[in-house]
Amino acid sequence: MQLIIFDLEWNMGYKPYLFDYHGAEQTLRGELIQIGAVKVDEAGRMLDSLQLNLRPRLFRKLHHHIAKVTGMTQSQLDAGVPIKEGLRRFMDWCGPDAAFGEWGMDDVPVLKQNLFLNGLDESWPHRWYDLQQVFLAQRGRAEGEGMTLESVVDRLGIEKDEPFHDALSDAKYTARVCQQLDLAAGLAAYPSEEDALRATLCGGEGEFADFVYSPGHIQREDFREQETLKNAACPVCGAAMKPDPHDVWLRRGNTGYYSLYECAAHGGFMVRFKLARRDGLHWSVARVTETPNEAQLAQWKAQKAKALARLRRAAQERVAQAGR
Repeated sequence: MQLIIFDLEWNMGYKPYLFDYHGAEQTLRGELIQIGAVKVDEAGRMLDSLQLNLRPRLFRKLHHHIAKVTGMTQSQLDAGVPIKEGLRRFMDWCGPDAAFGEWGMDDVPVLKQNLFLNGLDESWPHRWYDLQQVFLAQRGRAEGEGMTLESVVDRLGIEKDEPFHDALSDAKYTARVCQQLDLAAGLAAYPSEEDALRATLCGGEGEFADFVYSPGHIQREDFREQETLKNAACPVCGAAMKPDPHDVWLRRGNTGYYSLYECAAHGGFMVRFKLARRDGLHWSVARVTETPNEAQLAQWKAQKAKALARLRRAAQERVAQAGR
């Protein structure tokens, strides 16, 4: 096994940059200015390294916050390799089938957005792992312990001989953390996105049925609009259920939604959705049907009434403003 552990630094704009991704408007999370990467073996031993400073084409002025965090200067930014050329070098160095590891889940989405905006293949990389989650699965986390890379380096007693928030240094520190793990076992046990969504949706004590996983959606609202996702069958008899007549969807967190569907023969069932955007460009959708208890049904009824009241007030305000 060979893994590429990498870290990215990116510049921000002083105002958002919006772009069109196949019909969906997206906000650029950041434009890459530095790539650091190391190739490691199954024990985390470093075999090769790469560092690239990139010259952005959209956010050309170094943001004051990025300058403070990274220590970079405007002259260093201006002297970087043109971003498209640097991305191509990185892709060539890694190879088409490389597996990637990062500390957290932020870098791959930014990488893929930058690849797309520079006319390169944003479907690459195809496999990547959050090494922070591998660490947590094996070492755990005591109350009050931080999970920043620097805090974990301190906890493990790793010598801090290079600055943090430098892409290559952070990649090397991550590799040193992995040397204190069973890296091969951690990657073998790493859950897929489907497994993670299943665990989130079906991790309670209720009765769950009809789990559906559907990746690769451009639009967030596909779960409400595509019939193959919205349609659900009764978990008892298999008959098609009717969605809530008011099309009310309540939220659970930032990416969870649920509604009550009705089977003519067996009553109401909760249909729950969970969305994820692991690659920064596409939504993955998971759906499950849950048999609710009396308390859940009562809660649904009360929350639905509040949601409908909010919608009525909003409609009244729009009418009032239009009449002014």
